[in-house]
Amino acid sequence: MSDLNLNRNISKTSEGFGSQSFNEIQDDYDYEFDEGDLNNQITDEDVTFIPESDILKEREKLIKEAKEKLFLERDQAILAMIYYEWQSDNLDNWYEDVDKNRVKAGIELSPETKEFLKQQGVVENGDICLTCYEEKNETFFSLCCGHQFCGECWAEYLKEQIKNPLGALSARCQQSGCTCIVPEEVYKKFITDKIQLERLDKAIFKNFINRNEDLKQCPNPKCHYYAKSTMHSAKEINCMCGSTYCFKCGKDSHRPCSCEMFEKWLRLHDSTKNDDKWIEANTKECPHCHQKIEKSQGCNYMLCNKSAGGCGHAFCYVCETDWAKHSQDHFKCNKYTEAVKNKEQKANKLKEQLKRTNFYFSLYMNNKRACELLDTKTRNDIGEKINLLVTLKNMPVLETKFILEAINTTIKGKSLLKNTYIFGYYMKDGEKKPFFEHEQGILQYYTEELHRHLIDDQLNNIISEDRYNDFTELFKNYKNSVNNIIGSIQKYSKGLIDDIENNFISEIDDNLMKE
Repeated sequence: MSDLNLNRNISKTSEGFGSQSFNEIQDDYDYEFDEGDLNNQITDEDVTFIPESDILKEREKLIKEAKEKLFLERDQAILAMIYYEWQSDNLDNWYEDVDKNRVKAGIELSPETKEFLKQQGVVENGDICLTCYEEKNETFFSLCCGHQFCGECWAEYLKEQIKNPLGALSARCQQSGCTCIVPEEVYKKFITDKIQLERLDKAIFKNFINRNEDLKQCPNPKCHYYAKSTMHSAKEINCMCGSTYCFKCGKDSHRPCSCEMFEKWLRLHDSTKNDDKWIEANTKECPHCHQKIEKSQGCNYMLCNKSAGGCGHAFCYVCETDWAKHSQDHFKCNKYTEAVKNKEQKANKLKEQLKRTNFYFSLYMNNKRACELLDTKTRNDIGEKINLLVTLKNMPVLETKFILEAINTTIKGKSLLKNTYIFGYYMKDGEKKPFFEHEQGILQYYTEELHRHLIDDQLNNIISEDRYNDFTELFKNYKNSVNNIIGSIQKYSKGLIDDIENNFISEIDDNLMKE
């Protein structure tokens, strides 16, 4: 449940929850926004939020701007905007070379292409369909290139194109070698089937949102809002639904990590790279067939097991010498050669790398899971306790708002901590790292303390207190304590982010980033 929805529930039910449960009230308002919400939620002047239902209106505004600025017909204006990836600021470049830009936008052919097609024997404005060779009739149609095709061939061709919604509006003329792009109105001319038209609408929508860098869809599957910004940076977006994500890459918020660092971290733990490291650190290769072998117990005699895909070769696990050529004392090996030493050092180094990776990944996952539980189970549990405060103690709902703020602040704190463990993994073990870890530790302390205030028995004890004066005193102390911790988390979160982005960013280990 988002901050916005919970706060709306508070104001909506300030006189009490009545017969409805907290969850039912949440469901009543889940993702139902009004225009007032938009104004209340936009805190950054560079970002606005557009509901999905208004996205095509935004598209029409840009088409109209292109028509007026470039003096083009609607279809041509659309092709120009697609060419400029829906960036209206680029329209001024059109007049630097109008003829060249008309060609690049797919509006018309270049003289070179016309000459090439002519040499290939391609006829413009001919009397037969260039696909099925039917004689010209009233269904014949061509783009500005003049390549004639019958209506049936156009319909079949365009139906195939809209099977790929991402590429449909970049489809070219049916004639091989022609670079003219099929305008969307041509699709509407030859496609009449309802399902096919729905696919066309999907293609138009996908083309606009996927090629427009000013728009980014919220990753929350229940949310239908898009953020709009002309600043194409790794800006942290606080969406209408309460989700936080990165405007640049569209993934969950990863501040203070860069998009590149976050992507590398995800790949590191989604791939088999760590498995490969473990195998290399904890096994040896058979000198004969190079099968990987792990020694878990026993003596140094090692037989490459045929039943496990090996070759049957026997060797010493320590020095890797052929067992038949080994010294008479088969079960002790004192041959600590330079080669053995190097392999052992490499294996130990890999083991340390794995320990380090697992350490940071464990802390990352602990905070990630905590955020998920806070946003589900804890939020529901707190809702039930607020219900009891309101119904049993006649507590005004607005008086409990700080508890909901505590949940959201704990989630934000743990989400930030989660990302700082990514940053810590890629940070050099230099003189600045202890300062980073000190600030991180302070934030961890206050976040855990606030989390404890939410999940221990403090609220239950307050609710069960029957004496009014004692109840009032306990609630007041609890509220003051929670608000003080919220202030500390906000203070140390800001300080940690500022220091990472300004002081610690230079301490990134380039070797780890290259992995």
